[in-house]
Amino acid sequence: MLTMILEAVPPSLRGELSRWLTPVCVGVYVGKVSSLVRDKLWELAVAKAGTGQIIQAWDQPGEPGYGLRAHGLTRSTLIDLEGLPMIAVRDAAWEKSMERFHLVPETHARIQ
Repeated sequence: MLTMILEAVPPSLRGELSRWLTPVCVGVYVGKVSSLVRDKLWELAVAKAGTGQIIQAWDQPGEPGYGLRAHGLTRSTLIDLEGLPMIAVRDAAWEKSMERFHLVPETHARIQ
């Protein structure tokens, strides 16, 4: 299962994704596609996102059972918390937690 969440992207990108995935509400698309198609949809979305934001999550064997990647996040960041991918909101508490737990934000926002 693949889920893509889009925010502030061009309408044409939404239309292109709806050819492969089912829109379940504004900006949220789900479907079952191969890993090749998943990666091609990611490349397409990133290329056409402009200043928008994209999050992609998919089933994957092992712990935690899903992969996650993000593009264009401005007020949050993708982190790996002991093998668990999470999206952390960048606020004062985030800064304190990053320091306390010696976490490093992902430079390439993809966690598998």
